[in-house]
Amino acid sequence: MTQWHDASTLRHILVVPYHELVMSDGFSTSASPVGEQLTLWHDAVCATFVALDVAAPGSGAFRGSLASHQVGQLRIATVGADPHDVIRKPRLISSDADEQSIHIGLLCKGQADVEQDGRQALLRPGDLAFYDPARPFTLGFPEPVEWSVFMLPRRLLSVPEADLRRMSAEAVRGDEGLGRLVSPFLAGLAVQSGSYGEDSTTRLAAGVVCLLETLVAERSGREGYSQGDGQASLLLQIRAFINEHLRDPGLSPEDIARAHHISVRYLHKLFQHEGTTVHRWIQQRRIEEARRELSRQGRAAVTIASVAHRWGFADPAHFSRSFRAANGMTPREWREFGRA
Repeated sequence: MTQWHDASTLRHILVVPYHELVMSDGFSTSASPVGEQLTLWHDAVCATFVALDVAAPGSGAFRGSLASHQVGQLRIATVGADPHDVIRKPRLISSDADEQSIHIGLLCKGQADVEQDGRQALLRPGDLAFYDPARPFTLGFPEPVEWSVFMLPRRLLSVPEADLRRMSAEAVRGDEGLGRLVSPFLAGLAVQSGSYGEDSTTRLAAGVVCLLETLVAERSGREGYSQGDGQASLLLQIRAFINEHLRDPGLSPEDIARAHHISVRYLHKLFQHEGTTVHRWIQQRRIEEARRELSRQGRAAVTIASVAHRWGFADPAHFSRSFRAANGMTPREWREFGRA
């Protein structure tokens, strides 16, 4: 008999607070009474991800462990568990902040079945798949599994929403095409749960964004990726270069093209196929970094002008206008909101 745990049922038997569940030292059902293990597992996965229904075969012991850590704005959770299913039903979907994220699941051991939008991806170890918590989905694990989930704010991905939607429940093979590049990189981030320096986390998270944007663009079959991985790899290098030079207010398309031995025209074409421009992408990244810095508490002594200057904006007034256009509030309002 399958034992169900319903996300809509209020439960009060969780014996550890939420923040302890998601620390990198983890949560495990092993020390809990057998009759409570699946209930505790249900509560742990809902606290870490989004509201879900959980089902497991039988009613006996359930082994499950869960750990989570943060790399910049990327949240990474690792799961080891007995066979079970998790289901995101329409009644569980609301406007919660977690539903503004895109989830990418990477299978490390076992089998996984990802279903969304009428598609089904059967994954083997090393494969990955996108799924969107804003829409119903099902994850099936028919045997003991090791599974890593990468939760990225969707606003960071500069790809058309239609392309992102087409990625859901599509298997990305870890031994084919760009999967050979993406899968090992994500797997390494999942197991390295130690603390990173601020610059390192910024670059690592930016690297994940670049990889995933390139993967979505390549899989969508848009022009500019028809020649294989070469252009995708070049775009990754260009974005890494831009991220390293964001603080330089004089960074220009000419500088970027020269550093990569391509023409300015070809550089613009690469970004055009991404649905953006070089200038727009640079400004977006600068605003993201400024927003992150302004969100940190304890930095009241740092002026808005100094943050703007640090992230490549020579004119504070231009920075304030651009920031408000991107975020719906001024830099000062954003900082106060983050300190509230």
